[in-house]
Amino acid sequence: MSELQEPLLTSALRNRTKSVHGKLDEHLMGLGLFSDKEKYKQFLTIQYYIHLDADHLYSNSQLAAMIPNLKLRNRFNKLKEDMADLNVPTPAPIHTPVITNTSSAIGTLYVVEGSKLGAKYLLHSVGTIGLSDQYGARHLGADDEGRGVSWRSFQAAIDTAPIDISVAVHAAEQAFNRVFTHVHNVTG
Repeated sequence: MSELQEPLLTSALRNRTKSVHGKLDEHLMGLGLFSDKEKYKQFLTIQYYIHLDADHLYSNSQLAAMIPNLKLRNRFNKLKEDMADLNVPTPAPIHTPVITNTSSAIGTLYVVEGSKLGAKYLLHSVGTIGLSDQYGARHLGADDEGRGVSWRSFQAAIDTAPIDISVAVHAAEQAFNRVFTHVHNVTG
């Protein structure tokens, strides 16, 4: 009789959040946020709230012990530079969740870090409206080590960490749903 093998965390996260992730991607693309600079400013505001929600996780010492280059992965300052490039005012403050449970934090970071993979395509899209990873879309650029290498090192780190998969999946689902809330609040 063989032992049941626990699924890798990233596989569980990908499989169990596929539906909400797909709906979010479809909804965002349907808003045309990359068709002109005015609509892109709404995207930056949405991104501001997403990265504000996760900002505290990038300075968490427990997470930093698990995830290589955690502090360097944070795109919040680059996002603020993008907002300054396009004269997007700092959005009104909101209540941000403070996540202290490691498994929940990993689930949330999965959503934020995973968005870097799709950012490659978004960066290409915003090139048509005069933006780049040097102006207005820095936060969509690759990490210094490259998108693939950065993602694989993140994935390897969380797949070997002592994480409660069900808690991490629940947190990832909550993070995706919170993004929907930000989108609705910004775009109406």
